[in-house]
Amino acid sequence: MTTLAESAAKRLQATMRGPVVADAPLAPYTSFRIGGPAMLLATPAEREELKRALAFALAEGWPVHVLGGGSNTLVRDGGFRGLAIRLDAFRALERRDDAVAAGAGVRVSRLLAFCCRHGLAGLEILSGVPGTVGGAVWGNAGAWGGAVADVLASVELVTAAGEERTLPRDAIPFGYRASGLPTGSVVTLATFALTPDDAAAMRRRISGYLVRRNASQPVEFRSAGSIFKNPPGEYAGRLVERAGLRGTRIGNAMISAKHGNYIVNLGGARAADVLALVALARRRVREAAGVELELEIKVVGED
Repeated sequence: MTTLAESAAKRLQATMRGPVVADAPLAPYTSFRIGGPAMLLATPAEREELKRALAFALAEGWPVHVLGGGSNTLVRDGGFRGLAIRLDAFRALERRDDAVAAGAGVRVSRLLAFCCRHGLAGLEILSGVPGTVGGAVWGNAGAWGGAVADVLASVELVTAAGEERTLPRDAIPFGYRASGLPTGSVVTLATFALTPDDAAAMRRRISGYLVRRNASQPVEFRSAGSIFKNPPGEYAGRLVERAGLRGTRIGNAMISAKHGNYIVNLGGARAADVLALVALARRRVREAAGVELELEIKVVGED
């Protein structure tokens, strides 16, 4: 007997060359390696197929989640009852004078390597940041006092209604770990305004950032990066550690013994384990410091 998901997958697949999979496990596509399946997982082969996938979800009344590199995301154990999208086909990289245009599916590490080869500086602060260009733009990723918004020139996107738009940097209301881009839209390409520099000097800066990151963060475990946003004038990890939660474990998830703002998957952790630690950390920090921690990761799906 054909399920609802299988029937929907056949209908959407008939309009696309890129694969559409019903009841697709999402854990392998997330840096946490946690979570249940998506009702549908589509990988559009080009922009027109992305438009058709978004139109399909809109007509069905389904939510859409773009996986990108799967970092900064926790999928609940019950999975995602909607359309998950991967942007694997959107991997163009092009130098445009002193700017670089990068497709949403380009890994941040690949973008940095490209910038080094061309001696174009400005994005080194993203060294070690997991995920893709689309996710980095959407969440205004950053570290070491800098962020994507500092060097972004423009963004190309497809809205939930299927309209293509190009937005200049000054039309995007960036905030801390947020872009303010239109809800339901999907980034397809970003252009960064960079500065000519010595490639060897750039590589030294990147190496320095990576050494600092590896020394302070639990890179030996699966995680979703920073769990909480840093409150004004404070560090979320330090608040969690002061609340005595460093190394606290629930199931196979643990608040890192190295960095209080990381929850790690020790192997076989469930989303419920992670969320229980999130709730514990928020409560204990609220009681100890009077601060309400705000999630930086995105939680999608159902229990």
